[in-house]
Amino acid sequence: MKRIKLSLLTALRTLCVCSLIIAVSSITAVTFTVTSLANAQSVNELVTEAQNPAPANCIEVDGGYRFDHKSSDRSESYYCISFKGSLVKSEGTPFKYASGLDLASPALTRGSGDRNRFSLRFEGGTTTVGGSLFEANGVQPLTLRGLEALNLRGVGLAAGDADGKNIQLAIGLESPPLRIPGFQHSQVSNWIVVGINAQRQEDTESSIDDKNFGLLTYRAFLGRAFGWRKSGDVGKTASKIADTFLSQAPTYEDAKTLAEKIEQIDAGERSSFQQLFLDAVTETESETDWTKTARDIAYGNVDAVTDQPTFAVYAEDSGWCSFTDSSGERRLKNLLTLTLDYWFLPTYDYAFLRVRYENGYERAVPTDRKDHLLLSVGLRF
Repeated sequence: MKRIKLSLLTALRTLCVCSLIIAVSSITAVTFTVTSLANAQSVNELVTEAQNPAPANCIEVDGGYRFDHKSSDRSESYYCISFKGSLVKSEGTPFKYASGLDLASPALTRGSGDRNRFSLRFEGGTTTVGGSLFEANGVQPLTLRGLEALNLRGVGLAAGDADGKNIQLAIGLESPPLRIPGFQHSQVSNWIVVGINAQRQEDTESSIDDKNFGLLTYRAFLGRAFGWRKSGDVGKTASKIADTFLSQAPTYEDAKTLAEKIEQIDAGERSSFQQLFLDAVTETESETDWTKTARDIAYGNVDAVTDQPTFAVYAEDSGWCSFTDSSGERRLKNLLTLTLDYWFLPTYDYAFLRVRYENGYERAVPTDRKDHLLLSVGLRF
């Protein structure tokens, strides 16, 4: 039995590694663009479009020091390696690049936000006695017969401690993101989802602690970015803007058709990208000039749409409640995290400083309560 469980652990680890390789490889195939800017309220106050300051479409590596508040643990160094995929919907796009920009849709005017389609995380030094954990999450929209109006999503989880003593596997359904009361009409990115999961808990050292149980789950996010400034990566940004234009309008005839749809949007509701696209169509003189004009205008105007934040502040809260008794353990558990990211370099946005407070339980290690402050330096690719 133990050999079978170890084989399961090996297969699970292999699956997680393969998933990471596939996800990282797919980044190059995803069309990124810089998020567009909303209208400025004044000359000195630039109000950005509704955005999600949490990581998306990127790999992050950060490490530093952990200050534990529990008397049983001592402070020590830690590290975290994570991949965050694109958002399920591009509304509330991450502050750097937008995935799946729809040129025919009006610009966003208030904070929304959404879940990452896929995320993978490996942490060392953040659990009891310097232990480590891994967690893989997936979210995918589903169309269920008779329930189409609910816009439900399928979710999956694979998590556990890196020593392989405890493995959690779960599948279930989740609601689309709902707006948090009090923040529906603000520029603060916000959402909350609720779901139901069937979960399998595997103990690789003993079958006694193997369990099958049902869970009610929730996850909430609230955050905003501040201190907007110019990004130094204008060449890369311009190339991705042009690629987006040409992917949605590969020919001049396609461009004119799309331009007609954009012109139906009130001028005050158009995004900077939409207006830039209209300018490109207007300046194109013939079919053969379309590709060159689209690229030229993207490179010529990119500096006007490449603002990056200096600070991002966000909070996340996730929790689950077991349908059955958990042998004396709390049936309702949650993890609250409060994060401040600071981009300290004036023209580059790949390096940042992070302060994060965590309190609660991870599903990956449900018996270990976190209560610590993390200080780290990170890189984002």
